[in-house]
Amino acid sequence: MKIRSKKNLPVFLCFVAILLVAAVSGCGLDNYYYLDMPRSDGHTATVSDDMLESYFSFQTNEESSTGNNSDYFNPSSDFIFLGTEVYYKIYSSQSAMTSVQSSVSSMISNTSTYTSASDYLIFTKGYKALTIDQGVLDPLIKSGSGPSNRHVYIRLCDWGDFQDYQDGICVGTSAITNWSDSNALKVDGQAVHPWRTGSLGGFEFSKSANPSCPVPKNGDPDVDTSSGAAEGGVWYVDMYAVSVGRDTTYTESYSQPLFLGAVKIVEVD
Repeated sequence: MKIRSKKNLPVFLCFVAILLVAAVSGCGLDNYYYLDMPRSDGHTATVSDDMLESYFSFQTNEESSTGNNSDYFNPSSDFIFLGTEVYYKIYSSQSAMTSVQSSVSSMISNTSTYTSASDYLIFTKGYKALTIDQGVLDPLIKSGSGPSNRHVYIRLCDWGDFQDYQDGICVGTSAITNWSDSNALKVDGQAVHPWRTGSLGGFEFSKSANPSCPVPKNGDPDVDTSSGAAEGGVWYVDMYAVSVGRDTTYTESYSQPLFLGAVKIVEVD
């Protein structure tokens, strides 16, 4: 019986290692990139009749001192940071909405399923990216030339006739609690307004007074009416913010979602 000499074993193992490296490099394995979620600014919207507090706000997560997203600002790298997207869903039932919120919270707390919460919101529950009434911003809060954390403020509906509390989107360097022209997100010099997906209109749901803001209906892609029609013309809008990046194949990746809260919207005649 022949016995393989031990002195030949390292050569044999090196040969096997080379074959394994070649196999892995040629099999097209997916690359996964870690993105830090946006940051809370201390305010979370709650369902109430207090219109003063019925706004969403958060802070983007871009600087090296608050995460790793700053690593993806090199335009020549294999993966780049695109910015921060905001996702929403309209519900006819508050209980149906809170059920989804609970599921997402559980997924976020489970570190073994990192992207499951965003995938669940976007691909399973059909949350849609918030859009604007003029032009296109994709994502909503685009990254700048360098990593810089920014505060974002979103109000879906006007509160009375106060200009400071009109519907709009603002971006600034410090926490924002009301609308201002100096902080307003603009396209071609015009302040934009938050808009539903697919040109479905604004969020000041009107039966007749404002045709650009129609009442949500069953079948709309951003609406959940699984629990029946809205009672008393009351709707609920749930919202999350997500950091977004893209690799060289134009495949997008998402961070965990940051819960921004929910607001109540009452139909008007």
